[in-house]
Amino acid sequence: MKSALLITVLASICLLSNAADIPVYPNFNVQKLAGTWYRIADVVKGKERTNTKPIDDVVEPSEEGDMVLRMRYIQDGKCKVTPVHLSHTDKPGIFTIPASNEIVHMVDVRYESYHIVHVEQNGTYSLYLLSRKRKVANNVRRKFKTLAKTLGFDVNHIINVRLADSCPK
Repeated sequence: MKSALLITVLASICLLSNAADIPVYPNFNVQKLAGTWYRIADVVKGKERTNTKPIDDVVEPSEEGDMVLRMRYIQDGKCKVTPVHLSHTDKPGIFTIPASNEIVHMVDVRYESYHIVHVEQNGTYSLYLLSRKRKVANNVRRKFKTLAKTLGFDVNHIINVRLADSCPK
């Protein structure tokens, strides 16, 4: 019993220290993130991938510093839009998604071209590369890969996302 408690405590400490190690873009400005973004690459650890094909994500910031992310994607041959509300925290660049207990870190941002986002939910971790255009420069892809490795992701599991052009009719 004591060993189980010790293992639980140590695991909790490791999880807390891992969250503290996630970099956050300094002076993050949610208003500058507004607009359409395309998912370019992602990597996941801790769960199976879903069978969706992303089209685009639209960021709609609020005056209070929160944002709504409208994710358009194709699932089972049908176009879907899922609005996700991200609540700001007391730390700029860190958000929570109350509906799903997710923690979102804005890791690296170039408002005019790309951003990299880390998402944590119940022991599942994801890293996403999003761009204002459907393609990014190779140096941005390399940066994503390096960051993924630094954060403990298996770079062999990085998926270069094939975007759908639009919703099927």
